[in-house]
Amino acid sequence: MICEIDATLTGCPQAKLNRAMSTPSEPAVPREVATLRTLRIAKHFPYFLAVAEEQNLHRAADRLNIAQSALSRRIADLERELGNVELFERQARGVAITAAGRALAEDVRRILLSIEDAGRHVRRVARGDLGTLRVAFSEAMLRRPVLPIVLREFRALYPEVELRAFPLPSDTQRTRMVADEIDVAFVIDEATDSEHFSSLYIGHDKFVVALPDTHPLAAKSVLTLRDIGGEPLLWPARHISPRLYDRLIAAFDAQGVSPDIAVEVMAVDIAYELAAAGIGLGIITAADPRRTPPGIVLRDLVDLDLPLLISMLWPKQRSSPLIDHFVSLVTDRINAPPAE
Repeated sequence: MICEIDATLTGCPQAKLNRAMSTPSEPAVPREVATLRTLRIAKHFPYFLAVAEEQNLHRAADRLNIAQSALSRRIADLERELGNVELFERQARGVAITAAGRALAEDVRRILLSIEDAGRHVRRVARGDLGTLRVAFSEAMLRRPVLPIVLREFRALYPEVELRAFPLPSDTQRTRMVADEIDVAFVIDEATDSEHFSSLYIGHDKFVVALPDTHPLAAKSVLTLRDIGGEPLLWPARHISPRLYDRLIAAFDAQGVSPDIAVEVMAVDIAYELAAAGIGLGIITAADPRRTPPGIVLRDLVDLDLPLLISMLWPKQRSSPLIDHFVSLVTDRINAPPAE
């Protein structure tokens, strides 16, 4: 049939049926206009809902403490904003809600409940009960007991906060904090940190030498830079922390010692393995004698003038209750008296 070939012909019954069944789309409007229209509609919701529930303009007006004429105008304005949709049928003894009015009442109740949910949600975020906290730390901090303890305490106190942890070199932490990619940083302190960040002193660390217990220098209880000046050294990698690398070179130069850097290493555990293999002596930080692998001993460098202060940093200008909670926990833990 012709209608099956071209259903768009004006005289084709099938074309007429298709046009009758199709839903005309509303013309697109700019987002700003749509938002203003939505606000104009939403301001009438409390008045509409009162009439829908009371089914009587007089009682609804008393409930809202406004004049009945003002309430009638509100309902008329809402109907006009919705495209001249009739929400109520006016009757002698009150009003009867229409099918469109009942559908709107269901939507309005759902919208108002979602607004209440949004209010509760934002209040929890404002209190610091919800959200995401991004914590970064250097290897030196990871080996200190305070960080694992505080992380456990924070998760227990704020179970609905997403806690993200990032092991990063100190310089990378500073860069990412400036870029708003982390919230709290545990770094080896630099003199300029206080200019850019809020900070809390955590403790201090130092460089020590990791060497095989069979090495001749292991017989000494402490070492000097000249003792290790002729030895191949396992050195903190420059690309991980260039400023620390340069400070360590300067500290050797100050004692007139030129270090023989055999390998630049990225982690203490790597230095342990290479030292055990006889590749060199490890110049390391964050060393815990209780965690030293078998066959490796640690010795202090008595003339290495390079104190390593560890600080917690957080943004000066960016306020966050989550950061406040975390800083408070760390502060309490740092200031707590030592366990007996």
